[in-house]
Amino acid sequence: MCSEKKESSNFGLLDIVKQCDNFPYPEETVEIQKFNTTPLILNDTKIGLLLPSVIQALRSYNEKHESPSPFVIKEDLVTFSPHVNTFEKRTKAIEQLLNSWRTEKTFSALKGWRDELYPVYGDPSGPSNMAFVIERAATPLFGVLTFGVHLTGFVKTKGHYRIWVAKRSKTKPTWPGYLDNTVAGGIPYNLSITESIIKEAMEEANLPREIAKDSVPAGAITYFTVTERGLQPEAQYIYDLELPIDVVPKPFDDEVECFYLWDISKVIDHIKAGEFKPNCALDFLIRHSIITPDKEPAYLDILYRLHRRHEFPGPSFQS
Repeated sequence: MCSEKKESSNFGLLDIVKQCDNFPYPEETVEIQKFNTTPLILNDTKIGLLLPSVIQALRSYNEKHESPSPFVIKEDLVTFSPHVNTFEKRTKAIEQLLNSWRTEKTFSALKGWRDELYPVYGDPSGPSNMAFVIERAATPLFGVLTFGVHLTGFVKTKGHYRIWVAKRSKTKPTWPGYLDNTVAGGIPYNLSITESIIKEAMEEANLPREIAKDSVPAGAITYFTVTERGLQPEAQYIYDLELPIDVVPKPFDDEVECFYLWDISKVIDHIKAGEFKPNCALDFLIRHSIITPDKEPAYLDILYRLHRRHEFPGPSFQS
């Protein structure tokens, strides 16, 4: 087990949520204008947002590939050139662009290269509405909507919850050393939501399939985060898993340092101390009536911030 560090409470719960949902809302016109974003468009559908630094790098790349250029860059939008008109061609164009940027060290975000492909949606003719796939580390550069899974493993005795809390490895490219849900990870290309949960449960917590398959879907949270790497709108599918008292999550890969089994009051103390990744834990406490509207003045604002309506398309699964 890890050593603990006890800190005094510094943050309100709404302050925590605002750290992960910190991109301006449509009515915050002045704040939005500060970002000066340009939409990435495919067939009249907005599928991402580009910052000025990315636009500049795209222009430079286009100038080196003029026969013909892979992108059309206008004052008010960016799209793919007419010849880049299929899922496969768009994926190849993005792959070549990112390989060039990575070689030239154009963006620090690409230092966290994962060799994981994430789907970007917005083409009804593509598989499950996919427009192309992109390296995970590059998603903030394009401001595309990404999808992940959060699993809270818990023990319940005599009506009282205790939660298995993961401590992220200090070598993680994002939020190193922070506390996290029991299991969390992205949904890669060609994996279903359920398979992603089972995969992450084994890789991060050494939980076998026969246990992880009993995870119960409990909704989703959505938010839009701005970081030094770029723009990251996200949707996380939420799962709960009640674990037997004799089942102990254990680190399996290098992404988790250790696990704690904490009662709710201790979890809340560490949340308020700012030790949790901001998109974690609160949704479980709300869904299980631990955070209630009578006790939390910012209850509705917290819910709004955890359920942001995104303007980008998502998957279209065939029944």
